[in-house]
Amino acid sequence: MEIDPQHLDKAAGYQLMISLLIPRPIAWVGSWDGEKTDNLAPFSYFMGVSAQPPRVAISVARGRGGSLKHTARNILATGEFSISMVEEEALGPMHQTSGAWEQSEFDAVGIARAPGQVIRPPRVRDARVAMECKLVQSVDLESTHLFIGEVLLYHIAEGLLKNGRVDIENYHPMARLGGEGYCSLGSRVDLPPVRV
Repeated sequence: MEIDPQHLDKAAGYQLMISLLIPRPIAWVGSWDGEKTDNLAPFSYFMGVSAQPPRVAISVARGRGGSLKHTARNILATGEFSISMVEEEALGPMHQTSGAWEQSEFDAVGIARAPGQVIRPPRVRDARVAMECKLVQSVDLESTHLFIGEVLLYHIAEGLLKNGRVDIENYHPMARLGGEGYCSLGSRVDLPPVRV
């Protein structure tokens, strides 16, 4: 079967893409409007893009009618954002923050904040892995904004690192699937590096 994406309407194109690209890590993004209100929202179009310097990218789709979502407006206004990683016990609260709240999601859902140390936006206090980021590039892709941020500071819970890496036996991140699905890491396969 071949599918020409030009023949798909917006909803069908979106459903196909999110069901193909799985599993996707979840960036729980903290932002601030530059005045008085902070925001917390999950995004699964999220990835690491470089290690030196450490940079990550998130994609924030436009809202109804093409308007910018709070997260996109806030990042464009302040140039700062946090990313908290979502583990199993935070799945329910994270899902609740995906709603279109008219107040801070931290307050609406009852999620404890931790202040940024080098940026103004807060992060999720109980997240065992979080990053404080500054915006280095924004690309307006019409239906979405791509934000590339440099990680200025990592927050990693005591005991979670082992030999300079996150201990996968002690870390339980959730990932996004297509539709309404989420998954945990499940089984894994370790393969040695290929040496040619």
